[in-house]
Parts: sequence; C-alpha cells; structure tokens
Amino acid sequence: MRLIPVPPPTTPPPSIASITTPPQVPGERYIGKYRVKRELGRGGMGAVYLAEQPGLGREVAIKELIQSADPVALKRFLQEAQVMARTSHPNLVQVHDMELMGNINYLVLEFVRGRSLRDLMIQSQLPPPQVFAVMHGVLQALDYAHRHAIVHRDMKPENVLISDEGMVKVADFGIARLTDDTGVGGTATKTGTTVGTPQYMSPEQVASSKVDGRSDLYSAGIMFYELVVGRPPFTASDADGPFTLMAKHVQAPPKPPSVFRPGLNPELEQLILKSLSKRPEDRFQTGQQFDEAMARVADQMCPGWQRSLEPGADLSRMVPPATPATAIPSTPIGMAVAQQGTAMPYPHVVYNPTPPVKPVAKKSMSCLSVIGLLIVATVALGVFAANLIR
Repeated sequence: MRLIPVPPPTTPPPSIASITTPPQVPGERYIGKYRVKRELGRGGMGAVYLAEQPGLGREVAIKELIQSADPVALKRFLQEAQVMARTSHPNLVQVHDMELMGNINYLVLEFVRGRSLRDLMIQSQLPPPQVFAVMHGVLQALDYAHRHAIVHRDMKPENVLISDEGMVKVADFGIARLTDDTGVGGTATKTGTTVGTPQYMSPEQVASSKVDGRSDLYSAGIMFYELVVGRPPFTASDADGPFTLMAKHVQAPPKPPSVFRPGLNPELEQLILKSLSKRPEDRFQTGQQFDEAMARVADQMCPGWQRSLEPGADLSRMVPPATPATAIPSTPIGMAVAQQGTAMPYPHVVYNPTPPVKPVAKKSMSCLSVIGLLIVATVALGVFAANLIR
C-alpha cells in the first residue's frame, strides 16, 4: 500500500484563478485569459478570432474593435455587449465576457461551428422544409429579443448562423438599439442617419424614423421571400446606388412570389406579402405571430419540417403524398425545382404592376347630350380665341 501525503489543515486551498487560468504558454497570443488559435475573419470594425478559454477548454469567438476616431463605432460595439448580455435564448449567439487591452475592446462570444445562411444560399437553394426551419429559428430569436426591448436593425442572411448540429443562431447586434432608450442604446444612432443594410431595410429605417420590432420582421420577410423565390424582392445595380434600392422599399410594391414561382402555395404567398407591408401596422405585430402563421402552412406542406436541419435528416419524408403529374413539378410549397436543393431557371413571366382599369358601360347619346357637348365646345373655342387676341 502506497500512502499519499495530505497537506496540513493550515494549507490554503488553490485559488480559482490558478485552475481556470493556467500560466500562459510563451510564444502564443492571448487576449486577456483567452488563447488565440486563429483569425476567423476581418471586417470594418476589426477582426474576429477563434480562441480557447484555458482551464475550461471552451472555444469562443472574440470580436475586436480597432481603435477608431468615430465615437459612434465604439458606442455601438459596447452596445452589442450590453444587448447580448441581457439575452439568453437558444437561437441567439450568447455573450460570455468583455476584455479591454490598452485602447482595444474585445467581445467574447459563443463560437458557433457551422456556416452562415448566406453561405448556404450561395451553395444552393434550400429545400422547403429547411426554409421553414431557418425562419422558425430566426423568428423565435427576434420575438425573444423584442420582448426584451431589443431591436436588431440589421437582419440579413450574413447574421444568421446554422451550426453543424442544425441550430439556428442570430448574431451581430452591433448596430442594434434598445427600444427603451436607456444606457448607451439611446445615443448610439445619430438623429437623421440610417443604420442597416439597404437590401433588407424596412421603409421606416429608410425614413430615419423611430423603429421597433416590426422593422426586424420586415427584414425577416425580405429573407423569407429570397429563400422561397431565389432572389430578393427589390434589386438595384451598382450604377443605381443604394438610394435607389432604399426608395423601392418605401414606394415600390413587391412582385408576388408566384410571379417567379408559379403554383406557389397561396397561403404562403399571402403571409410573405403581409410581412412586406409598407406600414408597420399592416404587418405581423410580433415574431410569435409571424412564426405561428408560417408554422400552420409548414405543417400542412412539409410534415416534420422542424427536424430538417438535423444531421442526416431525411427530407424525402417531409413531402406530402405524390399528386397526379402536372406540367411543372412542384414541391410542398409549390416551388418549381428539379430536385431538392436545386432551383430551376426562373420562368419568363410578364409582370405588369399597373392596376386594371374598371370597364365602363357604353351608353347611347341622346339628342340633349349632343346639344350639351356642342355648347361646351363653343365656349371652349371662345376662351381660346380670347387668349389669342391678348
């Protein structure tokens, strides 16, 4: 038998820091207590790193803010930490910590191993069950955020992450503004400026008026339209510039999705168009309301759609029984596709947004009507002649 020496009772226990923060390894880069493994990307506000929390072995994403002379950029970054620290939801990227090294701020976030929704959309068009699953996660996240007085203000596919396990995560509240106007949230956006991405801006964002959660739901509706149709409802060339695109959000009606996807489920088309209403009061008022309307259509058209993002999910089982052959093969939501995940070319459809003219019944003219017209014409000629004399 081997005896293990026991420290005397007077020996103090090891500190928590010595367990959770081991000594740093020479030659490796650290941000605070986090060991940097590699750079994930770089944007206008700084770089994003993959790092590890020593002791716990947890991987995290660290977002850096390069020192800028613009105080608004710093306020927005600090606001991101404040906004995300107030939230805890499975469909929201979580904030773990905040580090300050010199004049550089770092936000320590949950690391989501997977891809952005934009990456998936570039690769191929998502099958209908997965479209519903992605939108469900987005709407659940937005509903939770709005109930906590948080408006994202920049909803777009780049800010939606899909993990390898099939979880939908909404990220990047860097330009969000707290609707209760408390703390830094009330001053981070200057009066008279627009914040967001023009392709997904709501009409009220373009007008620089005060926005609420319904603005995010409009942006989500733009994403929904793009996922179903294969293209956004409003486009503009580089020569047109972003203001042309922003003006379309305010003035132009979106073409119905069925223009590009003949045979689209009518209920699905109606809820997409409702989400894109110009006036906030005409849209879905909450993310939960939007999600419930979508789920009713999804349950009918794609049974089991909730599991479609899980690894190994069999999407062929999420399709109703086959119907008699038609000219255009249709999916559960009426999208014309050759096979799941591959979009067919857009059909050539002539779209005329001019409202139809109501036909007027022809009436025969009586003698009195003819006499009246002659009198009107005589008066008009007299006025014209008088103008000539002057």
